[in-house]
Amino acid sequence: MTGKKITSLIEAAGNAVVPVRNTDGAAVTSIEYDSRRVIPGSLFAAVKGFAGDGFEYIGSAVQKGAAAVLVDRGRVRDLGGLVNGKTAVLACDDTRIALSALSDAFFGHPSKSMRVIGVTGTNGKTSITYMLESVYRLAGKRVGVIGTVNYRWGGRLVGAPNTTPESRDLQEMLAAMRNDGTDTVIMEVSSHALKLHRADHVRFDAGIFTNLTRDHLDFHGDFDDYFASKLRLFDLLETGGKEHPRGIVNGDDGYGARILSRRDAYGYPLLSFGVGAGDYSVDAESVVNRITGLGYAVGIPGGERVRLQLKLSGTFQLYNSLAAFAAAHSLGLPSDTIRRGLEDLATVPGRFDVVHSDEGFSVVVDYAHTSDALLKLLQSVRQLGPARLITVFGCGGDRDRTKRPIMGGIAEELSDICYVTSDNPRTEDPAGIIRDILAGMKGRGNRVVPDRAAAIREAVMAAGKGDIVVIAGKGHEDYQILGTTKIHFDDRELARQYIRERGGR
Repeated sequence: MTGKKITSLIEAAGNAVVPVRNTDGAAVTSIEYDSRRVIPGSLFAAVKGFAGDGFEYIGSAVQKGAAAVLVDRGRVRDLGGLVNGKTAVLACDDTRIALSALSDAFFGHPSKSMRVIGVTGTNGKTSITYMLESVYRLAGKRVGVIGTVNYRWGGRLVGAPNTTPESRDLQEMLAAMRNDGTDTVIMEVSSHALKLHRADHVRFDAGIFTNLTRDHLDFHGDFDDYFASKLRLFDLLETGGKEHPRGIVNGDDGYGARILSRRDAYGYPLLSFGVGAGDYSVDAESVVNRITGLGYAVGIPGGERVRLQLKLSGTFQLYNSLAAFAAAHSLGLPSDTIRRGLEDLATVPGRFDVVHSDEGFSVVVDYAHTSDALLKLLQSVRQLGPARLITVFGCGGDRDRTKRPIMGGIAEELSDICYVTSDNPRTEDPAGIIRDILAGMKGRGNRVVPDRAAAIREAVMAAGKGDIVVIAGKGHEDYQILGTTKIHFDDRELARQYIRERGGR
């Protein structure tokens, strides 16, 4: 691969990076933050991560042929014998910001030449990306999607280890999308990514905020930090340099209302959506929720009223589809194109995924793994009028423990029968996670079945005509993490298997 001059990368990165020594005339063939990926000519960014400190791997990177290293300003004096006399040294105030800036420059500022829509919030991000993908494909655009389920564009499908990739990998992927002719990118932007500067140099055309509810407090510590991280998407809209950026905000969410109250702080329009009020407003009386789909009417700027009949079920999809509608319409797509694109979408993997039984009951598989998502999911199912609502759920290990008793209380309150089981226990004791869940429950109609497959089987076998079984927490995931081992496990597959078993097939 042809090298790129470090001096030009430094210039393109603005004030994020400063040269220390040996940068004149030096060139790099790649940018890496993982020393295992270093090749001769690489620039190695010594980023401090959760599991290790990149500074400790500088010597290894140089031995593999790294042409340059990037370190925090305060650690330049500690390099000592880690680098040789030929190694170029760059310094910065924040290695994550600098990695983002250098990666954007190295891969040729890919987001400049594409329409990019970012979606952030606790819940709804994945559904919105699928909805916008359907809309923009119908509009004749070449679409790329970066999100929780996978990364996909132009017939390519890549597994998603993170909702939003590290900045270097994100810029490489955006460049690949651009080179493959992608003109529209829709991406989930997680709070982790925003706080860790992974998306700092993505040029967004629009940013969507869905809501903010209890999640990831193990990472953020408190709601103020969580909200501040989400809010950064709107700062990136301001600094991205796109011609007509806009923000799309859920006005019915308390934190969304706080964002909207800051309208004067931004040099671009913030548009709201909601039920009964907002720039894009749904008439509450028009909402019809059935297990076969959701219908409603939305009023849009200019006075037009559009009726939608989605194939997707669940009233929470009202807000998700409304956010997608508002974003696409505000970016110039015709309302009828948006309507047809939304109505074309048959399913979102693991989001109110319905499996029907010939015996008159249904199973709903959903990713709901936060207290708010579980509440909205079970409320939506209740609105369908099931004979009984049977819920199977657990909570993930090594994650926010404070939501566990809250979710237990919600599941018990809204279910006729509730099976408390394992999710992805990871390195925690499954029994301990279940105890945390049960702390929020009063013991009415609950069953504890730690083995998730056994819990799903019992729930399916217990279902009768008119019942709806909800399996919550894992949704699209086709694995379970036990300790540090990942095994194949798919709630949807098991639901179908036990329905067939029950029917003698």
